[in-house]
Amino acid sequence: MAHRFQTLEKIAFSLVCWSAAACSAFIAYERCPDIKVVLHVGAEALRYSGQYSFACAAPAADTCAQLPTD
Repeated sequence: MAHRFQTLEKIAFSLVCWSAAACSAFIAYERCPDIKVVLHVGAEALRYSGQYSFACAAPAADTCAQLPTD
């Protein structure tokens, strides 16, 4: 089999696997209300983490001290 067909086969297989994973995740999201709650809490935690990381990346000295830790 030519190399280009092997590459095409790998790409197609990857797309099929990603599609199956996305469909399974969507079905689980729709069926279980607890997953929705956990995802929303996780998104909020990631947002706070991103804000904290952005503030701490500033070159000013002791920038992280002004952020809440709770």
